[in-house]
Amino acid sequence: MGNEPPTFCHYCGGGLTPVDPPTVHRCNACGEHVFYNPSPCSRVAVVNGESILLVKVDLPERNMWGTPGGMVEAGEDPNEAGARELAEETTLTVDPNDLVLFDVRTFAKFETIHKTYLVYAVDVADVHGTPRADDEVAAARFWTPDELKAARDELLTSWPAEYRDLRWWIDGAQAALGRNRDRDRS
Repeated sequence: MGNEPPTFCHYCGGGLTPVDPPTVHRCNACGEHVFYNPSPCSRVAVVNGESILLVKVDLPERNMWGTPGGMVEAGEDPNEAGARELAEETTLTVDPNDLVLFDVRTFAKFETIHKTYLVYAVDVADVHGTPRADDEVAAARFWTPDELKAARDELLTSWPAEYRDLRWWIDGAQAALGRNRDRDRS
């Protein structure tokens, strides 16, 4: 089931009246409330100095890149989802406990599709393997901001403004990893 705004009551099939759009609707037939909430997603920023691992979205006509990640499955912890998605998209493995949370935000990824992103950082020294694109993505490689700009490729345009800035990802991930190292030393 996709996460789209409801168009009918999933209890009885009746029509809906918005109560607090876009989140809360009430069924005209049975009176039940129907909710529309953002989908939780985990993203992983694997940093290697001044570069970050990106995966190419499998759209042949566009050179769109993003950090590895995807939907949190029912019963799954977000850091476990991040580790699973990293492995699925790049074949790299990481202990979910090595992922450091550094950003959480909810936004409309597409006009009606709302997501809550839990963004994790991990140093390349803590991942295992060599990045390779798996079935879900077209390519996987490390990029510096200058390389991405020179290639005329871009980060996903459906992301918020900060997320479309590769420097934001690198700086945020490095800061989170630095704070985590400082905390571990204390």
